[in-house]
Amino acid sequence: MTTAHSITTSKTARVFTYGNLNEQTKLVWIVTHGYGFLAEYFIKKFEALNPNENFVIVPEALNRFYLKDMSGKVGASWMTTVDRENEIKDYIQYLDNVYNTLISQTNAKIVGLGFSQGAATMARWATKSSKRLNNIVFWGGSIPEECFLHLDKLNSLSPYLLVGDEDEFISKEKYESVLKSLDNIGLIFSHIFYKGGHTILTEPLMQLFSSLTKS
Repeated sequence: MTTAHSITTSKTARVFTYGNLNEQTKLVWIVTHGYGFLAEYFIKKFEALNPNENFVIVPEALNRFYLKDMSGKVGASWMTTVDRENEIKDYIQYLDNVYNTLISQTNAKIVGLGFSQGAATMARWATKSSKRLNNIVFWGGSIPEECFLHLDKLNSLSPYLLVGDEDEFISKEKYESVLKSLDNIGLIFSHIFYKGGHTILTEPLMQLFSSLTKS
């Protein structure tokens, strides 16, 4: 007879930061990257932000793999459908550890931003964790249905939705349909629909920064 066992073990994770965390910091960003990215490259998309006003943290997802065949470029993923609940539990604990290690003492506004696959990761962490967040941003990704069981928590984080008009994964029709369904659910959100594809671009990022620092 075959029996499955779940064993908890420690793992060393990579976390990259950009900017300076001090009394002048306006925003602290905790960013969960998309499928197949590595944190050391993904964080470069945020280097347009003023490092004296922003502190960006990009934890690397715990599951690495070769993007093609058995060698070459490597990417990382937050989870798959295999052992789903434990994968979610592990990355929520991981993000809590990142928070406790790097920013638990800051008084700056804290923004959770999830891109693509990382949007679902960020939604689950924001609704399941007790850590302080001021805003949450979903960029080019979706919110898992189970997170709407915590609608009040999501609304308290004044969520933003960003998507490009050339995003190959989200057509304009699908985007408009999603906005309508979120309205019907009762999510209170702001959205930025920008020119470009499925990526973090400087112009909408700066627009987001401006909006977040005014609110």
